[in-house]
Amino acid sequence: MCFNTSNVLKCFCYSILQYCSCDCNGKSSECFFDAELYRASGHGGHCTNCADSTDGPNCERCLDHYHREAGGSRCLPCSCNTVGSESPQCDNRGVCACKPGVTGEKCDRCQSGFHSLTEAGCRPCSCSPSGSTQECDVNTGQCRCKDNVEGFSCDRCKLGFFNLDPSNPQGCTACFCFQHSSVCDSAEGFSVHAVRSSFSRDDEQWTGQQRDGSSVSVQWSPSGQEVSLISDDYFPMYFVAPEKFLGNQMLSYGQNLSLSFRVARRDTRLSAEDLVLEGAGLRVAVPLIAQGNAYPNENMQTYVFRLHDSTDYPWRPTISHPDFQKLLHNLTAIKIRGTYSEKSAGYLDDVSLVTARRAPGVPAHWVERCTCPQGYQGQHCEQCTLGYRRARPELGAFSPCEPCNCNGHSEACNPATGACDCRDNTAGLSCERCKDGFYGDATRGSSDCEPCPCPAGATCAVVPSTREVVCTNCPTGTTGKRCELCDDGFFGDPLGQSGPVRSCRACKCSDNIDPNAVGNCDRETGECLKCIYNTDGFFCDRCKDGFYGNAMAGSAADKCNGKRVQGLTGSLSPFRISPGPPFRVNQQRQKLQDLQTLIDQLGSGHDTVSDQAFEDRLKEAEKAIMELLEEARASKGHGVTTESKTNRLQNLFINKKPIEAAGYRFYNLLILFMIWSEQQTADQLLARADAAKALAEEAAKKGQSTFKEAESILEDLRDFDKRVNDNKTAAEDALKKIPAINATIMAANQKTKQAEAALGNAAADAREAKSKAEEAEKIAGNVQKVQREQRGTRNVIQISQNMNKTSGTSSQGSAKTKEDEIQNKEQKLNAIKGLYTD
Repeated sequence: MCFNTSNVLKCFCYSILQYCSCDCNGKSSECFFDAELYRASGHGGHCTNCADSTDGPNCERCLDHYHREAGGSRCLPCSCNTVGSESPQCDNRGVCACKPGVTGEKCDRCQSGFHSLTEAGCRPCSCSPSGSTQECDVNTGQCRCKDNVEGFSCDRCKLGFFNLDPSNPQGCTACFCFQHSSVCDSAEGFSVHAVRSSFSRDDEQWTGQQRDGSSVSVQWSPSGQEVSLISDDYFPMYFVAPEKFLGNQMLSYGQNLSLSFRVARRDTRLSAEDLVLEGAGLRVAVPLIAQGNAYPNENMQTYVFRLHDSTDYPWRPTISHPDFQKLLHNLTAIKIRGTYSEKSAGYLDDVSLVTARRAPGVPAHWVERCTCPQGYQGQHCEQCTLGYRRARPELGAFSPCEPCNCNGHSEACNPATGACDCRDNTAGLSCERCKDGFYGDATRGSSDCEPCPCPAGATCAVVPSTREVVCTNCPTGTTGKRCELCDDGFFGDPLGQSGPVRSCRACKCSDNIDPNAVGNCDRETGECLKCIYNTDGFFCDRCKDGFYGNAMAGSAADKCNGKRVQGLTGSLSPFRISPGPPFRVNQQRQKLQDLQTLIDQLGSGHDTVSDQAFEDRLKEAEKAIMELLEEARASKGHGVTTESKTNRLQNLFINKKPIEAAGYRFYNLLILFMIWSEQQTADQLLARADAAKALAEEAAKKGQSTFKEAESILEDLRDFDKRVNDNKTAAEDALKKIPAINATIMAANQKTKQAEAALGNAAADAREAKSKAEEAEKIAGNVQKVQREQRGTRNVIQISQNMNKTSGTSSQGSAKTKEDEIQNKEQKLNAIKGLYTD
């Protein structure tokens, strides 16, 4: 027994042999004598009911699963997470021992890179090292992705991005595609390449530049194999890269520009524009120490700059991804600051720009291959497809593509200019007008441009008010609505309205007319009507009666002048120059007109003629041509006779007027020229007759071909009629089978209804089975409840028997009563089981 002897909870134990004191560290006021403890320690007092979760003979330690409060005497519960800890016990600091992948003082959460706390600990995150931050959601395992990456494991690029790269802080690179597509992936066939300058032989065309843009020379050192710039003032000088580093450097996007650099002394004043890129009207720059680079000193150091628009690489001003690509697409300058103080020097070496090229080697996965929308093509969608053009050509590859506007007259156009490949007799950038020689509205349809009713080479136009077609740009020398008239200063009959067709020729008036006057000559005959300088004649080629001189002289002063010469007027007037004997010219003209009519009948007669009749007409035309030729020759002979008479008359006046001789000789030449012209016309008509005969023969051949084609079409029609009859018979047979088909359908419908009824009965049976299953489940629950009660009752009986072994017959009777109750419950349980079995 223990009793308290003081206020400090000290007590003494009374034993049969001795007293012993109990030391419970102030945690208990009760103890008992423990002989074993006494033999072990010399103190037999064993404390009981220790306070503050303590335990031990002297309440000197904490209970299991407790730990001592830091700086105190109380014991606190470990509270280790039962799922995440190895055991419920913690160390003296209260820290629990955790399972793999688990962390926390109480082992209540997963470590970084682990997820899903279970009895086995936490599972490692299955995150892609290229696309994630290597962390995941502790509950779901969903990885934390970089900005441009998605997926449970962060293993794929978001839409509009490609090339999952562990060195890219954003994970993937945005598709460029000249802003025409957001779908791309890595192109195949490209390998890593670098544009380099090592300065091993010379300066490799690197140049220097002042801040104001003026050029300076760079110095190349054969021993150091480097280039340098030396300044005389504080203004900076820049190394300027040669052509091989410039141009289209799109394949360097996201890659590194590296260089080696040193200064002569450390007195450097860095700026925001130590490295400058220029192109496409854009300009960006960074300090030399940006992107983790060191301050320059007397030793060569390597500087690396990533060509990327991410804020992790502070190019200033900040520009968008498309603009950075645009700059690299047309890179015009790379400038590297070379001097940083007065009378200082900077040294450059080993410049390298990483890019890609289409060749075997280490794959360059950062090169994109775009999936282009309709209207675009090319690796980067930089071209318009056939049938499309650039909407804004000045933007080049950045311009959107739009369908060619050809008004239905072409499917293709020039991608750069939009000029259509016009057909259907149209022209213009968009085939919006008829081409020269045709008229109509090209914007209405595919066959609205019709040939102009004008001579070859002429164009025409439609008068809006009257819709009349008027010829424009008539051949030289012609005019009129149909170019049917000779223009002022020309003569002829271009449409043959007064006889044979004669093209319009310039009137020959010997330069003795006023070129600014109108109506200088007759438009049909060519006779000059307004001779000046005292000239006269059909061609203004002689002096007027009563004047003398040279009408053909080049100067007006040398032409006809002076007083009349008596005695010559009456004698010379009968020999006034004319184109020839009028009656013979009229006869030849009439015969030519008759010949033209005959040829027209041969080539375009409406009546059908036989081959014999056609041959007769040809012979008739040939005969007329021969007669006309004989007439021309006779006219020529008459001209010879006239020539002799003129020569005799000339001999009479040769001593008085020598200049008249030249006029007469010109007359003779004129007559010969007119006769030669008529002969040429006859030859042309003969040629046209031969052509008409050839056309007739060709027409006959085409007629035979057309007849054979008609026979073939008739034969096809007979075969088609036969196939129609065969198909009619098959259709009638099919109609006869329709009643049997209807009967089959009705039988199928009846079977369908029977199946639906069977399915309805099955559904009812299923509902009944479900109900019985639910009832059975309730009964099973009741059975389990009774079994638990039975086990509890047996435990109580057992405890009661152990406690009341010496209690007498009363306790035994109570136990007997309990056993009876158990038997009754077992009987009820058996009854319930029987019900469940039923």
